[in-house]
Amino acid sequence: MTPTRVRLPLRPLVTGLLAAALGSAALAGGGTAPLNTAPQTTAPFGCRAGYVRPDFRALTAQLTQARALWARQRPASYTYDVNQIAAPVLFPGTRVTVSGGRVTRTALAPGQEGTVNPALSARTMDARFDEMAATLKAQAKAPCPIVRQSFDPAYGYPTRFASGLGDEGIMDGFGEWTISNFTVN
Repeated sequence: MTPTRVRLPLRPLVTGLLAAALGSAALAGGGTAPLNTAPQTTAPFGCRAGYVRPDFRALTAQLTQARALWARQRPASYTYDVNQIAAPVLFPGTRVTVSGGRVTRTALAPGQEGTVNPALSARTMDARFDEMAATLKAQAKAPCPIVRQSFDPAYGYPTRFASGLGDEGIMDGFGEWTISNFTVN
């Protein structure tokens, strides 16, 4: 028996792998350039059942508070591991070294295989905060946004950031990164 492929209608996705490929900061998957299209204001299929819209004021306040904590004690040199997904792609874990306020090295994290993608992983914590702020701003305009974030209680740096769409037709398009093994050098 030959497997049957179901062909779904195409629709614009402004998140996930497509957004990363186009260079949008609107997703945790990465990118730095703005999209050349206006944000989508209506969901083509509607939000999925049980969807709850994020409280963007609370998320922005949380980000601002964490960023202020980070700024008060920002170390000059540090290392961290980042694991990143731009659905459906899982990138290999990357160790990022920052010295003097700039990324000086990226390498595969211990036990990882593959190739480092510096366009997605080579960011200082300040750049990650900028990316998060841009994503919050963009996602606030989306029809069914999903955003999750968490921060280190001691330093304030982000430990997890995820974004995507919660519409009922989504099959991929979710982006997330997590930070672990933060070490002051």
